[in-house]
Amino acid sequence: MIRWKIRLTPEASKALAKLHPDSKRLIKKAIEQICNCPNSGTTLQGELAGFKSFKPKRYRIIYKLAEEKQRIEIYYIGHRRDIYERFKQLLNHFSS
Repeated sequence: MIRWKIRLTPEASKALAKLHPDSKRLIKKAIEQICNCPNSGTTLQGELAGFKSFKPKRYRIIYKLAEEKQRIEIYYIGHRRDIYERFKQLLNHFSS
């Protein structure tokens, strides 16, 4: 069985640090689940094509698989109400 490595972007790290301790535990447990089954997330469409979203309760973890490096790159973590809009803004900011 392949053991995937995890890499959090600075934005994902900041978002995780700001969460309530109970939410942090939930997210960390979800990241373990992603490690065990990297393709378990939903494949995103449109502007976010190429990314996956894992849904632990009210939160979302947006990530991408770097299969050649056996690495899961977690790009953003946040509440479901606005994570996709915030992530799109972040991508637009970096691409301009």
